[in-house]
Amino acid sequence: MKNLTGLNEIELIKLAKTATDENTLHTLADNAFITVRRCVAKNIHATTPIANKLAIDSACNVSYWATRHSNHTTKKKVESQDPCVICPVDELQYHSTCNSCDMA
Repeated sequence: MKNLTGLNEIELIKLAKTATDENTLHTLADNAFITVRRCVAKNIHATTPIANKLAIDSACNVSYWATRHSNHTTKKKVESQDPCVICPVDELQYHSTCNSCDMA
């Protein structure tokens, strides 16, 4: 597993989007940044335990996507009409697009 100490939010997002190692994804699933956890929830390599854990994340931005993961197995389904939750913008682009969003 890669040492995550000292990585900034953008670096962690990139890692969460591309990681294939279960230990790395498990660690990132506990990250303080919602954007990082959301990327883990969307990562095709997230295992069932990771997807199920993120399905009960306190941030709807995370749980919404985790309950749509192919490895999610609980009965929980998160619905939302909030444009920020269902937003299709890549997490790496949030910093440049959210302030000028037409959906919110």
